[in-house]
Amino acid sequence: MIKKFLIIGSLLGTLATPTLINEVLADEAFGKKVEDYLMQNPDVLARALENLQNYYATEEAKRQRQSLLDNADELYKSASDFTLGPKNASVTIVEFFDYNCGYCKQVFPSLMKIVEENDDVRVVFKEFPILNETSRIAASYALALDEQLKFLTYHSKLMSSRSSLNPALLERTLKEIGADVEAVKSRAADAAISETIDRTQALADALGINGTPAFVINGEIHPGALSEDRLRELVTEARGPKARTAN
Repeated sequence: MIKKFLIIGSLLGTLATPTLINEVLADEAFGKKVEDYLMQNPDVLARALENLQNYYATEEAKRQRQSLLDNADELYKSASDFTLGPKNASVTIVEFFDYNCGYCKQVFPSLMKIVEENDDVRVVFKEFPILNETSRIAASYALALDEQLKFLTYHSKLMSSRSSLNPALLERTLKEIGADVEAVKSRAADAAISETIDRTQALADALGINGTPAFVINGEIHPGALSEDRLRELVTEARGPKARTAN
């Protein structure tokens, strides 16, 4: 196994074809010479492995770009998502978040400030509850709200809360925003809500997003908690002539 790994790594470094690799592996004598050479010249193997890593990174970037295009409607235009900002905004920020995510809460004030200060920025909120069951309950309640203002108030309260989420806190929050708690809980139990959350999970999987927060800004994925300065930079870059259009 070690010998095959060394040989393949070396050959990939020289852009060998799969057919050639198979032929070399079939020649045990030649394979032994290659292994001996690589053991005596580890710098060659290091370059081959670096080339292999670069190849995989390039291929992943291509796959991710294509996945963004293939899933554009679900990413930007899902009727299930709440949004903030004009539909014809020149910059669209899609945020994958979890109400139990401390980093999401950390970014929230900066994100809201960016929207407040820029009338050409739109935010799409993707409920991505991956941390625990309470996260999913919080997300299902959010999706069950029937008014944009109620959602934004609910979202703001949970994102500003330093308390650990629990059912009692969620119900109290619903009461505070003037929602009919039992009606919201009933809608949240509907299969359509669960399907919406599952679609977001599938979308995240397709895009290679596996943590929160994660942002897609005009067709570019940016995982992790972004500082306010970094958000500003990315919004400015997204307005540039080379920025991809969010459609």
